[in-house]
This record gives sequence, C-alpha cells and structure tokens, in this order.
Amino acid sequence: MYRLRILIGLLAAVGLTSVANAQDQYSAAGPYVQLAGSYALCSLNKTNGGGGDCRDDFDSSLGLNARVGFRFNRFISVEGQIEWISGFDAKSGVIQGNDKGVTEASVEAVTYTINARFYPIEGRIQPYAIAGIGGENVWLNTNVLNSDTFTSFVGRFGAGLDIYLTSQLALTGEFTYVAATEAKATYYDWWDNYWTKNSGVDPSYMSVSWGLSYRF
Repeated sequence: MYRLRILIGLLAAVGLTSVANAQDQYSAAGPYVQLAGSYALCSLNKTNGGGGDCRDDFDSSLGLNARVGFRFNRFISVEGQIEWISGFDAKSGVIQGNDKGVTEASVEAVTYTINARFYPIEGRIQPYAIAGIGGENVWLNTNVLNSDTFTSFVGRFGAGLDIYLTSQLALTGEFTYVAATEAKATYYDWWDNYWTKNSGVDPSYMSVSWGLSYRF
C-alpha cells in the first residue's frame, strides 16, 4: 500500500508538471510579430463648433495593422503597432450641394502606438487587456485633389484574445478604442458645413481587428 501511494504521488507530480509545461509553452518569453485586418467605426467628435456625429456622415472603413513585440513573462508584453485605416467615405448627403465639383471625399488615418498587453491567465486560450499611447495622422481627401492633414496624440484601450494553434502560431482578435486629443486643421470652404475652419477635430475611432501572431 505504501509503495502504491508513492507511485500514485509520482504519477500525479509528473502529470502536473506536464500540464504546467504545456501551459508554459504558450506563455514563454520572446519576440513576436502580428499582422491583422481592421474594421474601424468613425467616431470623430464635435469640438469647438465642429461637425456632428461622424457616423451620421461617414461610412465605416477597412484597414490593416502590424505589430512587433516582446513578451517578458506570462503576465505582460510590450509592442509597437501601426494601423492604417483606408478611408471613412463621406455619404452622398454630405457632398450634395457643394459648388466645388466634389463628388467623392474620405478621411484616411494612420495611427502608431506603443502598447502593453496584460494576460490574466495562461494556456492555449489567453484573453488580455491592452493599453497604449502614441500619435495619429489624418488626411482629408477629395476627387478634386484638395486635401489637408492634421496630427493628434492618442491613447489606445481595449481587450483581445489569443488562441494558440501551436506553441508559436496564434489566431488573434481584438477590440480597441483609439481616443484622440483635439487637433487643429484648416479645411477647404465646402467643408464648412461639417467642420468650421480652424475648428478642433477629435479624430477618435473604434477598431475591431483579426489576424495571426507568430512568436519566435
């Protein structure tokens, strides 16, 4: 009986060690890269007499984001991220009635942030919280080649989920809100019905992304 108890104890210890090692391989320290598609919802806010709710006048946009990061331990990783939003296209009702020959207009954005990810649990499926800080470049483009640009500081906040297919390759999904500070820009006259000249514009947006992450 004594020997049986020892054997059972040894088997249990080996089993627990195997489980721990299986979980550790998904939480191991090291560099990683990630490429993902984005779906962004326009959320430009009215400031200093600017326009109304962006989603009333602009469609949502597709985009891409890429990251390079390093996971320090099972709890935290730090990464650099760049996200390109291809263009929030103006709805036809916004453009109608202008006398400048404009038939198409869109707002394009590139955001670059340094993020930290926080992992509450380890294993093959790992949810995480994300927070970051950085900047955003925004362009207003039209079919008559009149365009303008402005920059803004931003914070990125949200949550995501990594699902490991192997110890190195993972599916990833994420929802973040890019909160921008007020920025200044001068737009062409026909945009006065949406943004007044030199008004403040808050170029915030919500982003849903999905893609693949590879850990070296």
